Amino acid sequence: MAAQATADGPLEQAVSETKRYMASIAGDPEACPMFPVINECNGTSEALCYIQGHLAGLVAASGQRPTKAEMDEVVLDTLNDPSMREIILKVQADVKFPDTPYPPREY
Repeated sequence: MAAQATADGPLEQAVSETKRYMASIAGDPEACPMFPVINECNGTSEALCYIQGHLAGLVAASGQRPTKAEMDEVVLDTLNDPSMREIILKVQADVKFPDTPYPPREY
């Protein structure tokens, strides 16, 4: 990635900070006061949106203007962190509701 030429670049710092944040909340994401109330049927997409928003805020605060390709790479790197998998697993519904008259689309 061109904007990430140095290990201490602003984009790398945003990724590192986001990964540290994810690791710090992975044990109980909903205990974090900033973590949104998750609709468990959409837990994965809501958690992904929240983490991407956190990352985007850090990138914006750094003053960087990455290209679409650079930002895609930064997002992919961040979302492939093991902490993200832990958060996704924690916000998923344990019970599926197939007998409801109008189940969520994913069921």
